[in-house]
Amino acid sequence: MANPLFGVMFVGHSYPIFEHQLQRVDATHWVLDVCTTVTPNYWDLKEISIFLTQPNTLDPNVALGLYVKTAGSEWLYRGCCHNGHPNEVMPLQWPLPEAGPVPPGPGAIQVGISVEPGAEIIHKEGSKLGAREDFAKRVGMDLFRFMESFQKSSMGDHLLVPANALDRW
Repeated sequence: MANPLFGVMFVGHSYPIFEHQLQRVDATHWVLDVCTTVTPNYWDLKEISIFLTQPNTLDPNVALGLYVKTAGSEWLYRGCCHNGHPNEVMPLQWPLPEAGPVPPGPGAIQVGISVEPGAEIIHKEGSKLGAREDFAKRVGMDLFRFMESFQKSSMGDHLLVPANALDRW
């Protein structure tokens, strides 16, 4: 058997799972059935690592994208690795349908790996970074609005807040 191109590992919950242990859909796509291969308690799996098994195993113009899917959802991008960045740990953030958590079972929870052009992955990574920045701004604004709620009178451009404001937030 040839050396595997890549592997994945659920941080704190699995040993490395190599390419040949995933279902190969076609020449550039693989799928891992999480409930069957790792654990039916998929909600316990918080992070995943994807890694290349050897240096320079990919064409320099491509990357491996990692996606997650639950029954009834679309494939959602989570991260990538490539020759210049041979491994990555990323949060899984399982997509949940409006009906609530997906019951575990064969095919219900999947991880997908795809060989993609580097330009497409760079675009997806940029979108992911933008989403993180937006989230950080929303958290900051939430904290500011909370601290602002303690202001009883105008003090110019200063806020006077209790010493335990962060604990109370």
